[in-house]
Amino acid sequence: MNWDLHYYPTYWAGKKLVYPDVPREHPKFAQSIVVGNLVFVSGCVGQDVRTMAPTPEGVEDQVRLALANTKLAMETAGSSMNNVIKTFFLITSLDDYQAVRKTETEFYEEYAPALIKKPPAATLMVIPSLARPEFRVEYEVIGVVDRNAADWSVTYYPEFWGGKELAYPHVPKEHAKFARSQVAGGLVVLSGCQALDHESVRVETSDVRDQSRLVLEKIRIGMEETGGSMNSLVKTQVFVKTLDDLRAYREVEREFFLEHAPGLSRKPPASTGFVVEELPRPEFLVEVEAFGVAGAGLPGWSTCFHKGNEAAASAVSAGNLLFLSGVDGTKPDTGEIEADDIEQQILTALDKVKTALEMAGGSMDNVIKTLMMLKRLEDYSTMRRAEFEFFERHAPGLVTRPPVSTFMRLPEISRPGTLFQIDVTAVLEDREPL
Repeated sequence: MNWDLHYYPTYWAGKKLVYPDVPREHPKFAQSIVVGNLVFVSGCVGQDVRTMAPTPEGVEDQVRLALANTKLAMETAGSSMNNVIKTFFLITSLDDYQAVRKTETEFYEEYAPALIKKPPAATLMVIPSLARPEFRVEYEVIGVVDRNAADWSVTYYPEFWGGKELAYPHVPKEHAKFARSQVAGGLVVLSGCQALDHESVRVETSDVRDQSRLVLEKIRIGMEETGGSMNSLVKTQVFVKTLDDLRAYREVEREFFLEHAPGLSRKPPASTGFVVEELPRPEFLVEVEAFGVAGAGLPGWSTCFHKGNEAAASAVSAGNLLFLSGVDGTKPDTGEIEADDIEQQILTALDKVKTALEMAGGSMDNVIKTLMMLKRLEDYSTMRRAEFEFFERHAPGLVTRPPVSTFMRLPEISRPGTLFQIDVTAVLEDREPL
């Protein structure tokens, strides 16, 4: 099947986001990268990137601009907003939730009517801040170039709460609206799963372990609905409110895999944990989104677990896509951290990413997507400079063609003392030519 890659650069006010067009400490990332039929788009914020006019204060205006930036990216990649299959919305206040969803629906009505009846898979999180204090939203998407492309067709699986399909007009504009999952080719994309009872539309337990089991059961059901199984999971993103809740989830996850997917107890999916400020409802303690494969033996979509070691994260491939577990700046040999040395933590984390990619048969030049996390916003410029200088030494292809990227500040990162974490998606074949 087709796994060709195409790179589309980002321009802000006509300036290309690569060095030396912008300084080393400036953000540098692609507008989008197409892998086969999949379109990966960098996180879009609520500022007009064509003019770089001041960011509006109102959240509705910022949502419209973020979606307009996404529309531009999809169209530049030869697609359209109608072909978005997965969204990841970051907001800085839960009070903005209804306004965000209402504005999103109204934008789809005007520019992407196909997403009204068949909304994308979706996850939304509340975090303390984005790259600039004035940013209130960031919108990251995965799409397809063509919903009917050979070997890459898209299948929509609806979600229901209280017997109502989560699509407009079955639920109000300000209500959550998303697919249970979308499948593109063989890739399953599951919306964030919470412990909500879909009949009563209530959360019946306040125990994080009980909520974790309910979430994992929903993932199992969602994977089986697509023709896959729990054993064909390749990546999970775990969102919690505290590090203690993350540890509790991991314990329950191990037990669940042992009972329902013994293959995963030996070779677990790649996974990244996020400690966020709030989940979409105050009663939610854990939410998990997942990626998998829609059936064993699907042509072009074989999966492989690439075990890391003390110097590298584990990685799991699905076809030519390679998903890494989240990587922080703890030393690989001791697990210790260079306290308050943000640059050293970043370099240690990137070294671990490089090792993981090489152990999986790839290289740092194969990175197509990053999700960057900091505990302190004042470290942002240092992070971007350290990332660029690492690429200069170890991945020169990323200097001229950086990956797509999304950024968030989190209240806690992976464990006490860590200041940085990175989540990476790569390809197994060389990126040349793009």
